[in-house]
Amino acid sequence: MREISGLAKFGYFCVGLFGGLFGVLAAWFMGKSGWGWSEGGKLFAWFGCLFWLIVWAIMVVTGGIAAFLGFLF
Repeated sequence: MREISGLAKFGYFCVGLFGGLFGVLAAWFMGKSGWGWSEGGKLFAWFGCLFWLIVWAIMVVTGGIAAFLGFLF
């Protein structure tokens, strides 16, 4: 198994980040051997998806707190 480049890792991370679960699944179905998917692309796509979920949860929590404080004051 060969190592993929940093730019390819970033690309797969962006697929997960901007595409979320659907982006990872689409890349999974369209991935071909030799394009880096089996050499670590899966891992970085899932990292991007997980990062998106964490950022989304933080935005929901902080937005909910801001709305609640706005309601109180």
